[in-house]
Amino acid sequence: MPMSDAGYYKSNPRAMSLREMARMRGWLRLPLTYSVARFAAPIPEGWMPQTWAELECTEAELSPQCLKVAEPYREMFCSLGFGEVGFKKGRRLLNPHHRDNGGINFLDRGRRYFGQLIYAKFHAPPPVRRDREQMVIGFTAVFEKKVLSCSNNTKTAFDAVPWHQTVRIASNDVAGIYRHFVDAVVRHKEKPRQFEDLQALQNWFDQDVERVFEHRLRRKLYLRMNDEEVVSARRKLPPLLPKA
Repeated sequence: MPMSDAGYYKSNPRAMSLREMARMRGWLRLPLTYSVARFAAPIPEGWMPQTWAELECTEAELSPQCLKVAEPYREMFCSLGFGEVGFKKGRRLLNPHHRDNGGINFLDRGRRYFGQLIYAKFHAPPPVRRDREQMVIGFTAVFEKKVLSCSNNTKTAFDAVPWHQTVRIASNDVAGIYRHFVDAVVRHKEKPRQFEDLQALQNWFDQDVERVFEHRLRRKLYLRMNDEEVVSARRKLPPLLPKA
């Protein structure tokens, strides 16, 4: 990806498909969701693409609340034979509803299964007016022509890209999601890629993130922000959110 493509972006609800809208709000609410989305203004998001280096941080940089929520999930990942290979946190964020985020990357002993814990805290606007937390659990295996993932992120905004096969499971049971993941890997009848070292994992991660980003740019799901828009978005960030 040309470096000129990296920058601050806003998400564009008007470009979402009907399936994406239904997954977020449900089929019964689709008519209302569609009407709102078609007239919705783009939402400032932050710096993209979010590469490994862009997200990388130390454990000490994660908030106490993030670490508290993550603790039982971390223990379960370790019990399944995964080791922690890094921490991450989005910093250059512009979404005014964002309150906190953080994550942990994992790799299994065989170096074929990539695991992730991703914590997010958002403030729901009126009429809800309260903070909501989410812990996303994810497992990924990389094949020659496909990326297979199992995740509990059932409300994700955008569809998986064509080369991603994503199984979404409404559960917070790490072991249960992992069983579904391993079963899906076995059914694939091809050994997933083995990462020689951490650098190999990071290189794949960045390449995949950039491909996904490019695909969504082509769909106009993300729109580049100009300097004036970035300045305006920063002014609207809540005091407790460090400025991007």
